[in-house]
Amino acid sequence: MNVTPLLKALFTRKPFPPAGKLAALIAAACCCSLLAAWTPAAAKTAGPAKRQVIFLPFDVEIPGSYAYLRNGLASTLASRLASRADIAAVAQGGASEQMAKALKSGDHTVFSQQLRQSGADYLIMGALAPKAGQFELTSYVFSQSSNQAPKKFQQSFQTVDDAMTAVDDLAWAISGAVFGAPRPDAAGGGSKGGQGMAAFQTAHPERAYREGLFAGTTTGLEAGGQFELVSTFRSKSIAAEAMDVNAGDLDGDGVDEVVLLTRSALMLYRHEDGAFRMLATVDLPNHLRYHSVTLGDLNNNKHKEIYISGSNGDNPDTTAMEWNGQKMTPLFEHVGWYLRTITAPNQPDMLVGQKTLASEFGGGDIHQMALDARGGLSEGKQLALPQGINVFDFTQADIDGDGAKETIAVSNGSRLQVYDAAGALRWTSSETHGASNNFFGTLTSTNNAVNSEKETTWVPTRVVIEDLDMDGINDVLVGSNRLETVTFMPNLRYFDGSSLSAYKWQSGSLTRLWETKKIPGYIANYQLVHPGKQGDQYQILFAEAQTSYPFVFWNSAATFLNSYTLRVNPAAN
Repeated sequence: MNVTPLLKALFTRKPFPPAGKLAALIAAACCCSLLAAWTPAAAKTAGPAKRQVIFLPFDVEIPGSYAYLRNGLASTLASRLASRADIAAVAQGGASEQMAKALKSGDHTVFSQQLRQSGADYLIMGALAPKAGQFELTSYVFSQSSNQAPKKFQQSFQTVDDAMTAVDDLAWAISGAVFGAPRPDAAGGGSKGGQGMAAFQTAHPERAYREGLFAGTTTGLEAGGQFELVSTFRSKSIAAEAMDVNAGDLDGDGVDEVVLLTRSALMLYRHEDGAFRMLATVDLPNHLRYHSVTLGDLNNNKHKEIYISGSNGDNPDTTAMEWNGQKMTPLFEHVGWYLRTITAPNQPDMLVGQKTLASEFGGGDIHQMALDARGGLSEGKQLALPQGINVFDFTQADIDGDGAKETIAVSNGSRLQVYDAAGALRWTSSETHGASNNFFGTLTSTNNAVNSEKETTWVPTRVVIEDLDMDGINDVLVGSNRLETVTFMPNLRYFDGSSLSAYKWQSGSLTRLWETKKIPGYIANYQLVHPGKQGDQYQILFAEAQTSYPFVFWNSAATFLNSYTLRVNPAAN
């Protein structure tokens, strides 16, 4: 059967055929595409297994009666790739629609179940949207392999009538870049009209700016400079998904412990003799989603409390415990507050709490909290903070040496911001910092339910305050997971590597002291400790996730603990 006329009719904008005829054309075209792309299990013969690919319906954002393009574009792309890249499209039918809805609303439970059941090696999604008087076709390709980073492809065209040509070129671009089967004439100088594969591979605008800005420059950690990276160490793989990590002297013996918070356990390590040695593991309820593990001696007994904050559905749930070097003792369990500590050199530890998240309708009050003599929790004064800040978004410390505390926060747009003691905004970063894949609400809570119009509220990585250049004034340590967003999937984000950076307040802004080289993984969180009595050195400890995008349920989760030792040479400044 020659399906070309039908496919052309499918994408023809005018004249429109009658509704019944149009429906028949769509059904026929999609059926032909499905027959070409989807291989039933019974028809498989012996030979190399084809790579299994699941295609989600395209998001169509153009005005008019174009809903039929949702499945039309996806099935046509599947057909083209099946014939060119020797892949097998996984037939999901209504399940792929359900997956798209679940992913768009942030219901990762439904999405992950369907993805596992599909048996797919790759996931492809896309969108058709107007742009600058034209139309733009965008597609993302995600691989089950954590070693293969997500890829984005784009193509612009003049009218909807050109969609068939665009999806055909898109298929060639994906075939070559992802599956190693380029267009036959690609080696001869690219496709006609200059629309080669490179036209589809677009860099994230901010990442391109960042790489251009720092191209040819140093990281600030070179030998002989003010800061030297003395050594690095990476642990063996830990079979768990890291939610947070922290470090400090828990039992008052003068040696720091490392606390790794996973989806279902709290793991204690000690970094010594070039290795991370496990001390203990405490099982935690796995129906909660954990945001943070922070440390502080609020009861002044020389043992730091461990505050584990999470969500039970849409409700806050925090547990506190202490480690005496031998066993873990709970102080309180499952209180209805999001809790964390604020720590900085030469200022007492402060415990802060929040019961409801900030929103456009108000709320989100954050209070200073206290422990009573029996280890119970009491509410204190409300903190004066900029509107819209949640409890994990900020820290407070004097970073300019004037004796007054500034508020250093990560905005909703993952920008680092500094507010003065009166609450006035003094500075905002041009680059993104603090982006993470952690969020409020459990996977099945109403905050992330299917068909919910509420976007996910993300939990940023930590803003650490320390004297990083050892001049007696506090500086800022912050993480930079290279955030990538999918405009038509507001609850989906992934990351193109990460790094850690140190900043100093100078001349009315935070200026960079040093930045680690980019690593391919995702940094869950980090902390600074001072090893032994080496006054000119400090260690940066961080937890690195194996995968750099959010489909951790596609593979077995894996975490690596890392230690970077830095030496400060003030004379080299």
